[in-house]
Amino acid sequence: METRVGYIGVGKIGKPIAANAVAAGYPLIAFDLNEQPLQELKGLGANVAKSSAEVGEWADIIELSVVDDRQVEDAILGKNGVLEQARPGSVIAIHSTIHPDTAVKIGEAAGAKGVGVVDAPISGGVEGALAKTLLYMVGGTAELFEHCRPLFETSGTTIVHMGPLGSGAMTRIVHHVMLALNRMAADEGMMLARKVGLDWDSVIEAVHGGEAQSHVTDGYLEKYRAMPTGGQIRIAGLALGMANDGGVSLPALALYQQLYLKGPRVGLDA
Repeated sequence: METRVGYIGVGKIGKPIAANAVAAGYPLIAFDLNEQPLQELKGLGANVAKSSAEVGEWADIIELSVVDDRQVEDAILGKNGVLEQARPGSVIAIHSTIHPDTAVKIGEAAGAKGVGVVDAPISGGVEGALAKTLLYMVGGTAELFEHCRPLFETSGTTIVHMGPLGSGAMTRIVHHVMLALNRMAADEGMMLARKVGLDWDSVIEAVHGGEAQSHVTDGYLEKYRAMPTGGQIRIAGLALGMANDGGVSLPALALYQQLYLKGPRVGLDA
């Protein structure tokens, strides 16, 4: 019996992931508050749902790419949410970056109805979704991980089982700490390069061949020069909250959050 897939939240990154699943032959139903991406997916052969509950009723694996913890909880636990109609034996895969405790809370509520949950946040952005090169960091049982892996492979090249439920969210947050500080370092270097009159393209070429090379510096002008999004600042806040709970000091990340909350860095905003 073929696996039927549901997708809730088919925005910039959810839509190409859902489209990849359809292209790979998975029957798919999608739900979003925005009608346009739903119609685009319908044109590719997907079905369109009227609610998250309808997605839960129809699908064997229900994927979510929504904004934050509140939207994840609303889509799964709220009125007309997935768990109102989800069948025992189905699995919810949360791709949104959320607090690990939220994943555990949803796992407990779903488990009471015989529904499995994995937290499977992703990295690679829209470009990775389109190129099918996303990274999936998955928390949950080994059995559920293996069950979902073939679906995740329709959009990803690196799918890693991180441990029990909540581990995927933890890993995504750790990943973001490193990325955030990497981009802050690139901004500082490029700010100095601009001030002393160096050509930015030449600096990037030189750094690429040296010990300061990174994904961020390689893509600086095309992607990372732009201000971090509100979502990226939110994830930094999640990391600082986790660090505080665990008695860990992250002063560099606290500086990153304060710097970018205030707007573009001086010297990089022109």
